[in-house]
Amino acid sequence: MLSSPPGAHLGLPEAAYKRGYRNPSQLRDAIAEAHTTRLWRTTGTAVVDHLSVVALLLAATSPAVRAAGWWALAIALPVAVLLAARQLRALECLVHEASHFNWSRRHRTAGDVLATVLAGVPTGARIDDYRASHLLHHGRFGTAEDPDRARYEELDLENLDRSGVLPYTLGMIRRFGAYQRGWLDSMGSAPLTTALPFLWCAVVIVLPAHLLGGPAWSVAAGLGWLATHLVGLPALRFVGEANEHLYREADTVFGGTVSNIGLRQRLLFHPHGDGFHTVHHLWPGVPHHKIARLHRALLAGDEAYRTTIRYRTRVLERPRTGLAREAA
Repeated sequence: MLSSPPGAHLGLPEAAYKRGYRNPSQLRDAIAEAHTTRLWRTTGTAVVDHLSVVALLLAATSPAVRAAGWWALAIALPVAVLLAARQLRALECLVHEASHFNWSRRHRTAGDVLATVLAGVPTGARIDDYRASHLLHHGRFGTAEDPDRARYEELDLENLDRSGVLPYTLGMIRRFGAYQRGWLDSMGSAPLTTALPFLWCAVVIVLPAHLLGGPAWSVAAGLGWLATHLVGLPALRFVGEANEHLYREADTVFGGTVSNIGLRQRLLFHPHGDGFHTVHHLWPGVPHHKIARLHRALLAGDEAYRTTIRYRTRVLERPRTGLAREAA
């Protein structure tokens, strides 16, 4: 039985948005060079992200921290959960990279295998399922078939109250349950894939903690991971994804895409170049380790890009238009 595309009941447009941007001829070589992938570099990045989640949660729940008193654990564990969630978010960004074959253009199978083991398993993502959904977002941008547009409309994300921390937080909390259900649906995760992060936690966090420090450490580390995976990671992802587009205010991909380039945004919500979203939608084949450099080259060498790009430097602000030459 044929199913309706996501968002069809919302009456979204049938025609995909036009690109809305012409490649600058003077930067042709820079754009071509920016598409070069480096499998070893992305693999190393994923290994660091992967291991740091383990190290953060084991350190924060270690016998030394627990022996120092409840206050030490009360400080160390929330900090570790936040930082570990950020690292899982970074791994999700590398799943996104894999969906565009940005781990390796020449060795796609090797890239997909490494992305699955190092990024997909800890985050519960299947590369093929995510690729199918995400390429609809690019290929059918702004239409009823665009899963991101459907979520934006169903959650009314473009009307989020950003006038202050409290109204913004309350608005996000009200939408959080529906957002997470939609995310899981878009991932198309099978039960085994959904279970893999829990098995990963058992093998690389709970078991080492038990062997090194007994059941108390393993339980504390496992609970820390549950908070990271079930609360911290989805919260960071939700904030990041709610900042990326303005569908109703634009009729092109360029005009409807927002870059999030503030320092705190790039460090916490948009790791591995994810904040340079305009560049990504113009050239999805640019890998994470090249995207910031291309953004800077465009600012310096293309007035059209520099004066019309939509961007934020803080979560609680409306997108601005036009950047200074020296902006990162």
